[in-house]
Formats: sequence, C-alpha cells, structure tokens
Amino acid sequence: MKRAYSIISAVVVLGAGGMGMVALLPMSSAATETASHNTLKTETFKIDKMTCAACPITVKKAMGKVSGVSSVDVDFQSKTATVTFDPERTKASVIASASTNAGYPAKIQAGGADR
Repeated sequence: MKRAYSIISAVVVLGAGGMGMVALLPMSSAATETASHNTLKTETFKIDKMTCAACPITVKKAMGKVSGVSSVDVDFQSKTATVTFDPERTKASVIASASTNAGYPAKIQAGGADR
C-alpha cells in the first residue's frame, strides 16, 4: 500500500511540474490556427469538367490538401467550390492549381482579389 501511495505521489508531483512547462512551450499549430481565424478569407472558384457526383469529392480533397485551407464546399449543381483559407499561408491561385492538377480546372470567379 505504501508503495502504491509513493507511485501516485510521484506521478502527481511530476504531473504538476510538467504543467509549469506548458507556459514555456510555443503555441501549438492548432492554437496558432485559432489565433489567425480573424484573418481567414473566403473565395469562390468556378470548376470545369465536373460531370458526375464523384467529381466534387476529388475537387474537395485536392483543394483541402493545400496548407492553410480550413474548409471546402463544392456545389455540383453550380459547378463551384467555396473555399475558406488563411491568406498568410496560401493564395487562391495555389488552391485553383490544386484542383486543376487533379483534372478539374478551377478559376477564381469574377470579383476575386487574387487572380
């Protein structure tokens, strides 16, 4: 019983000591991403060559793999993709290229800032 108490005490002491270290660590990528939510941008892309219900899945995966992209919503009916991303980490033209490279040419719709 005394041994179990000693082990539990050691874990608590080490755990408490480890908690003090958290303040010294840099912000995690998740915390950094949360902090940058104020700077997110949304852009709509016109997507060509989408002919079946599976095409939007490929477009979404390709665009979603771009670093800095937080969400992709592909609308098969209107042949568009609405993408929310961090402009400090990527550009709309890079996102369009990702879809184009996957076989579905994408262009920023009129009125977009990054052509």
